[in-house]
Amino acid sequence: MNIATSRFGQLEISDDKIITLPDGMPGFSESRFTLINPEKHAPFCWLQSLDNPDLAFVVVDARETFPAYAVSLTSDEYERLALDKKTEVIVLLVVTLASDPAAITVNLQGPIVLNPDGMLAKQIVLEGSRFPTRHPLFEAAKADSDADACCVL
Repeated sequence: MNIATSRFGQLEISDDKIITLPDGMPGFSESRFTLINPEKHAPFCWLQSLDNPDLAFVVVDARETFPAYAVSLTSDEYERLALDKKTEVIVLLVVTLASDPAAITVNLQGPIVLNPDGMLAKQIVLEGSRFPTRHPLFEAAKADSDADACCVL
């Protein structure tokens, strides 16, 4: 499938790389996305809409940036993502970029949980104030921030 993007131009995306967010992202109606992982931009990836060339969320893989971060899913979320006991999910954190790297933040309260086997995802809004919506990305990031493994499907 050919898609148009405002950041990367025309891209060829295979059907097995299409991620469906049945509920979309809060405030957006788009439900089909793909991950774009430009090597020179590690640890950042783009969750690019397939239907809106201008809509892309910058994300990072929580395993790579915050290894101790964990998300507990409700039984409803577990079911909506078609997870089974063996499925290893990918947890993506939405990034707010800034010109000063020290000011770049991630949303720990609203992670995107991806079932890579079924290519289903959902943004989970965690209850309570345990996790902030703007946590400094590089404060606790691993020293090896140039890893290529970000967002690999």
